[in-house]
Amino acid sequence: MGFVFAFLGFQAVELLLLKWGLKLQGRFFWGIVLVFVVFCLPLPYLAWLISHARQPGFLSAALMVRPAFAWQFSWIGFVVLLGPLVVILRLAGIISGWEGMVAVLRWLVGVIACLWGVISIYGLATTMGPAGVTTHELKIPGLAKKDDGIRLVQFTDPHLSWWTSRQEAQEIVETIKGLKPDLLVLTGDLADQNPDYTDSLGDCLQEIHPRLGKFGIIGNHDVYTGREEIAQKMEAHGIKMLRRGWVSLQDRGANLVLGGMDDSGIGWTGPDPWEKQIPEIVKSCPPGLPIIWLGHRPTSFDKVLGLPVPLTLSGHTHGGQLRIPFGGPGLADIGFARPMGFYQVGNQVLYVSRGTGTVGWPFRIACPEEISLFILRAP
Repeated sequence: MGFVFAFLGFQAVELLLLKWGLKLQGRFFWGIVLVFVVFCLPLPYLAWLISHARQPGFLSAALMVRPAFAWQFSWIGFVVLLGPLVVILRLAGIISGWEGMVAVLRWLVGVIACLWGVISIYGLATTMGPAGVTTHELKIPGLAKKDDGIRLVQFTDPHLSWWTSRQEAQEIVETIKGLKPDLLVLTGDLADQNPDYTDSLGDCLQEIHPRLGKFGIIGNHDVYTGREEIAQKMEAHGIKMLRRGWVSLQDRGANLVLGGMDDSGIGWTGPDPWEKQIPEIVKSCPPGLPIIWLGHRPTSFDKVLGLPVPLTLSGHTHGGQLRIPFGGPGLADIGFARPMGFYQVGNQVLYVSRGTGTVGWPFRIACPEEISLFILRAP
């Protein structure tokens, strides 16, 4: 319940800041108070979901949990980012004696609140629809002709938690089943807050039986949540976790090797210091077989360059979640040289998936969720 009181405290600070900075009075102020109260009513339910590692139903997630979550974090952002500006301008108006500053502040905060409200509603709605499928045909140097046409599905960053419903996990699995994968890989960040959330994903994934198997790696959020518990739960549900090593698929009928390792969880905005181990792992793989590397962060691609790894699959960035429409940059472009999509150096390819989940604010703008299908072709 501690976070409930923290959010209530933030709400009180925000209301006092609005009342003082914008000189709100009378029915208008109490109307705003009422809106704040309405969005705080779901907080005990959110606390119950968190404390019991439960997931809401689809409608509860769409109409109550995520809107309340987005409201709280949006106003925290207001206090941190816009609050100081309100204080400075209000004090400037008091010192200068210019009463027009209050009108300026009301206009400024009103416009920002309205625009952000519209963006938030749209962003929330986009997370409740089915994840899109992106299909790519890739020539894999060294791939045997008998393996031409292998259907590899990448699924990443679902971030299952108290703001995601079990129905969403089931919907993702139904989409994957429809793609008829020969090979399924999960590239990290499976759960947040509690390892038990991976059970809903694992239960659903048991419905999928790719002939070459199901494999996964640990992402940085899995580290924060409990890497060992998550790995054990996924193994129990039939997903082979590559903790720091490789597996040959020859005994399953394909001349391929999969490699991967845990994310360290250190310095999530930059390269993972554990990635320096990648060349050693790759060099221990059987010679003469093409290697597909599963690296949670796209920076893992730098460590496989020059090695027999024609394809690297990553996630982590979510594509930024918020991007400027019509091909503009997004949040991930600030910290990552390869925020999403394809990157190629010589005959080596990296694909950074936008993933299916969210972190922080629970919405996406111009950056839809995706499940990726790769049809592997022999040269």
